[in-house]
Amino acid sequence: MSAQALNSGAPACSVYEAEVTVAMDQPAGLQVDYVFRGVEHAVRVMVSGQVLELEVEDRMTADQWRGEFDASFIEDLTHKTGNFKQFNIFCNMLESALMQSSESVTLDLLTYTDLESLRNRKMGGRPGSLASRSAQLNSKRYLILIYSVEFDRIHYPLPLPYQGKPDPVVLQGIIRSLKEELSRLRGLDGQDTRDSRETEIWHLREQVSRLASEKRELEAQLGRSREEALAGRAARQEIEALRGLVRSLELELRQERGLGHRGSGRRSQDCRRLAKELEEVKASERSLRARLKTLNTELATYKRGRRTPPVVPPSAREHRTSTSRERSTSRGRGATRSSSRESGRGGRGRGGPAGPSPSPTGLLMALPCRWENVGGTRTVEA
Repeated sequence: MSAQALNSGAPACSVYEAEVTVAMDQPAGLQVDYVFRGVEHAVRVMVSGQVLELEVEDRMTADQWRGEFDASFIEDLTHKTGNFKQFNIFCNMLESALMQSSESVTLDLLTYTDLESLRNRKMGGRPGSLASRSAQLNSKRYLILIYSVEFDRIHYPLPLPYQGKPDPVVLQGIIRSLKEELSRLRGLDGQDTRDSRETEIWHLREQVSRLASEKRELEAQLGRSREEALAGRAARQEIEALRGLVRSLELELRQERGLGHRGSGRRSQDCRRLAKELEEVKASERSLRARLKTLNTELATYKRGRRTPPVVPPSAREHRTSTSRERSTSRGRGATRSSSRESGRGGRGRGGPAGPSPSPTGLLMALPCRWENVGGTRTVEA
C-alpha cells in the first residue's frame, strides 16, 4: 500500500516547520508508552545518523514489530503523500507525536486490513477479496504518523515487520546483565551512602561546634544585657530620686519666692514710712536751725546793748508758725508750752512789773527737746 494512495488529493504544503515547537536534534534514543486503540504499547525510537529505527511492543502479549528506515526512504515517502518533509523534520514530527507536545501530529497503529479499509474509504471503492494475502500481511503493523493541517490530514505509514515474541535465552541474558548492573549500582550506592553518611556526620559535628560557640556567645551577650538592664534600672531609680528632689526644691523655691515677695512688700512699706519720717525730721532740723540762727542774732544784739527787740522778719515769723504747728502735734508737749505762755502773758497784762528780758540761752533751755536716732543721726525737735 503506497502513501500516495492514502493521501491522494492532499495539498502539497509545508507548514509544520512553523508549528512544531519541540526539536529533535538527533536523539540517541527515546522510549514512550503509547496507547493504540485501547491497548498499551511501548514505542522505542532510535536515530543513528541518517537511519531511523522504530520498535513497537505489545505490553500484554510481548509481541514485537521493528523497522529501519533511511533518509531516502522517509523523504520519498513524504514526497509520495504530496507533502514533502526532510528527514530531520520528519524525526521532529515523530518525536512530537510520541511526546504529545503538539496537537497537529498524532500516531496510530494499524494492521494491513485496517490500512486497506482506510484506503478504500478514501478512494470510495469496495474492499476486495484478499484472503490469501491477509493471513500473511496481517502479522505486519503500520505505524501511521498523522499530520493535521487546516483543511486536511496527511498520513505517513511506516511498515513494521513482525519480529515475534522475545527469545527466552535473550531475555535471560538481559535479565542477568540487568541484575549484575543492579548489584554493582547497589554496591556503589552503599559505598556512596557510607561516604555520604560520614560526610554528613562531619558536617553535623561542625555545625554542632559552631552552634555551641554561638551558644556561648549568646550567653555572654545575655549576661552583659542583664548587667546593663540592672545598671539601667539603678540609673532609672536614681533619676527618679533626682527628679523628686528637683520637684521638692522647685516647690520650696516657689514658696521662698512668695515669702520674699511678701517680705519685700513689707520692707518697701517700712522704707517708705521711714523716708517720710526722715523728711519730717529734716524739715524740723531746718526750722530749728533757722530758729537758732535767729536766736543767735538776738543774742548778739542784746550783747551790744540794744534793748529794743529787733523786728522779726516775715521768714522768721513763718518759721515760728511752722514750729508752733509742729509743737501742737507733738505728744502733749504743745499743751504745756501753751499754758506757760499764757501764764507769762497774763502777768504782763495785769500790769505787773515787767521782768528782765529772757536771754537766748534761757529760751533755748525752756524749749522741750526730743532726741531721736533716725538712720544714725541725732536731731532736736522743738
